[in-house]
Amino acid sequence: MKKRILMWFVGAGIAAQLAVPVWMIAREEWCLRNGARVYFNAAAFDPHDAFRGKYVDIRLAEFSRSFDLPYDGRGVYHAILKTNESGVARIARVTQELPDPEDRELYVTARQRHYQSLENPFNRFYMPEKLAPVAEEIYNESTRGRGATNSVVLLAVRLHNGRGVVEDLLVDGTPMAQAARERLKAGK
Repeated sequence: MKKRILMWFVGAGIAAQLAVPVWMIAREEWCLRNGARVYFNAAAFDPHDAFRGKYVDIRLAEFSRSFDLPYDGRGVYHAILKTNESGVARIARVTQELPDPEDRELYVTARQRHYQSLENPFNRFYMPEKLAPVAEEIYNESTRGRGATNSVVLLAVRLHNGRGVVEDLLVDGTPMAQAARERLKAGK
């Protein structure tokens, strides 16, 4: 009898350990499928982390702006977003209270970084390891150095109930992964 109870607890523990990552993935996928798409003006560079591999570090000036934020120890805020006709988002105001129902689709929850700025909740963009160096080359060619085209770099994000998921990184309207695949096929 004791062995049966022990096996039941072990089985319940394994099921709980599997349920947590499945729930996290399902929540992200739900946001990607049902969230409102907005864009942020972005700057990026391609660091290498020995533990996490290659990724694109995204800098969003919108979250570095100075806001009038009281520090109360919690440091969690809701950034209400307004978009222009192109879908590029700007933070209209920051509040600790949940937004009104009409603003529900266009807000993101962020932590206070310093006394007057917010932590960027969308700071990483992952892509296949094979495409990362090509994407870095495309980004560098389009934004700096000789022959730079001063391209517009946008981060596409899906928002749903204060949660956001990075969808894509765009250079002049072209998804970064697509541009990298095309360059690899062309053999450049």
